[in-house]
Amino acid sequence: MKDKFTQKYRGNMEFTIRKNRLFFISLIFLTMIACSKSEEIQVTEFSDYKFQSSGTRQFEWDDEGGIGWVKILLEKANFKDAEIEIAEMYFPPGYQDIAHMHELELLFVLEGRLDHIVNGESHILRPGMLGVVREPDLVVHRADSDIGARVLVIWPYGKEVQVLEDEQLREISLIIN
Repeated sequence: MKDKFTQKYRGNMEFTIRKNRLFFISLIFLTMIACSKSEEIQVTEFSDYKFQSSGTRQFEWDDEGGIGWVKILLEKANFKDAEIEIAEMYFPPGYQDIAHMHELELLFVLEGRLDHIVNGESHILRPGMLGVVREPDLVVHRADSDIGARVLVIWPYGKEVQVLEDEQLREISLIIN
């Protein structure tokens, strides 16, 4: 009985190996065909946007736990005709803002912990986690660690840099001529 089981097991294993080999050979063949049908790539000589950014400007505010800031990485100034805005934001330890609304906001935590309070419900975000809020929901951001919270913020529909300008925060230009 042991021999029949062993033979059946070996037979199934050999079939599986052959099937996997056939799959990988087919995959390699299809990849080679796809790569061989290359098309000419058009290269634009002049671009209406920057290919990299370390920031256009920074907004700052004073808080009990230190200085908070928003470093604007992508906006119309360096990505013409774009609605999207991207920023790096730092909330100092103990910081908590007031309930507010965004059309759509994505917060990716880089350092520290952020209490992402949506409609009164707390969600603790740690590094590598993403918080999302969209209207009509109300959000409160609260730094939940001794080092504060540093996040990457994406506003797909833009208009948030204008809000920061309207709040009359300290503004520092990061563009070097």
